[in-house]
Amino acid sequence: MPESHESVEHLLVGLVFNCLDDAERLRALALVAADPSLARQLGQLTMALGNLEREPILPPANLAQRAIAKVTRAREADSATIIRIPKAPPSARPAWNWATWRLADLVVAAGVMMVAGMVAFPAIRQAWVRQREVACQNNMRGLGVAMNDYASRHNNQYPQITSRGSSSAAGTYMVSLIEKGLLPDGHHPVCADPIPLAQPNRSDLERLYRNDLERFNRTVRAVGGSYGYSLGHINAQGQLEGPRRDQGDNHPLLADKGPRTVGTGAQGNSPNHGGRGQNVLFSGGNVSFQTNRKTPDGDDIYLNNHGLPRAGISSSDRVLGAGDDHP
Repeated sequence: MPESHESVEHLLVGLVFNCLDDAERLRALALVAADPSLARQLGQLTMALGNLEREPILPPANLAQRAIAKVTRAREADSATIIRIPKAPPSARPAWNWATWRLADLVVAAGVMMVAGMVAFPAIRQAWVRQREVACQNNMRGLGVAMNDYASRHNNQYPQITSRGSSSAAGTYMVSLIEKGLLPDGHHPVCADPIPLAQPNRSDLERLYRNDLERFNRTVRAVGGSYGYSLGHINAQGQLEGPRRDQGDNHPLLADKGPRTVGTGAQGNSPNHGGRGQNVLFSGGNVSFQTNRKTPDGDDIYLNNHGLPRAGISSSDRVLGAGDDHP
């Protein structure tokens, strides 16, 4: 049975505030993954919530003074009806000071503070981790918009990684977006925490590729930032073929980059979110957090079918390489 509009809105709000149970969260993520318009709404809600958190609401000027003055006037107007309650006699108990604390009191207070810390700190940590995860998703959605804009201008081809030359590393997809003026303001190749980077242009990369290959690899790794991009696949003619927009909406295009030791065949999720999983951008523009590095059909997004971080060996073998990975 299709979800009602009101039910979908409740799920989106619950997803933003992270207050859904596991079944509801999975249902909400499935709806967002299937409907790009819902993904956009989710991004807008998340950004709006972030703006509220960053911009504290200040009270009106002189609010305290005006409140005190109003209370004073009311007391003067109703003074005839005010019942005066006599003050209680001063207590004979001495005023509190540190000297009155016993060792048992200190132990109890320390225990209360410890329990409060054990309850509060994990919740704060979880909220911080969730905020980073959502910020990364929003950033990735912006990059997805730029990539689809690029494809619409280049015969359905996303930025292509070549087998050799200055475009032969995964991180050069970012240079392609920048040189076409498609990178949205505020979006960057770094997950969650923007770090200003001096982005090289194509001529810089060509010069480095010809004269200093080691520095070229360091540069494209920095340009690729926190993400891994599609290395393409080898077609039936033995040629490298990059990702295309007309291949469908569910092909992994960009994700949090894999573990650095992935070239040795090591398993494990991206380190970007503490190994919990990775955000994955699909060709249709939707972004979802995957706790497994494999697609539903069992394809490893970080290694090809030969177990290497290289281009796929067929059109169904999709590999997302870090900035300095080559096809």
